[in-house]
Amino acid sequence: MKALHFGAGNIGRGFIGKLLADAGITLTFADVNQTVLDALNARHSYQVHVVGENEQVETVTGVNAVSSIGDDVIDLIASVDLVTTAVGPVVLERIAPSVAKGLAKRKAQGNDAPLNIIACENMVRGTTQLKGHVMAAVADEDKAWVEEHVGFVDSAV
Repeated sequence: MKALHFGAGNIGRGFIGKLLADAGITLTFADVNQTVLDALNARHSYQVHVVGENEQVETVTGVNAVSSIGDDVIDLIASVDLVTTAVGPVVLERIAPSVAKGLAKRKAQGNDAPLNIIACENMVRGTTQLKGHVMAAVADEDKAWVEEHVGFVDSAV
């Protein structure tokens, strides 16, 4: 299974990314911070400090990263099994056009496999809000296809 995660910050890498990697999912991060993208692509791994009675340092491996601005992220949306976010509520509207373009490409390529999108944000019904932004950017002729093939799953983070 392959996932694209928008947001390579603390929550993205330390929480959502680690959960996905621990589940054996091949993970690519999308972000605007080129320094973080370069580091992830150079190492294909990162460390997570798990705090508690005994702090542990765990290494998440097998990760890649792309800019969230550009064609790479659109190509990934067209092919992955899962899209997640941890970008902050105000950024959801900014990533929606790229998600819409990726969904259009997915449809054009004939990829009818189900795709779930989960906004892992500190907000109520974050994925529902993301869906509204995405659907506003989706072409009218693609809306029915998106409704049939894409699940927008609300979560509490």
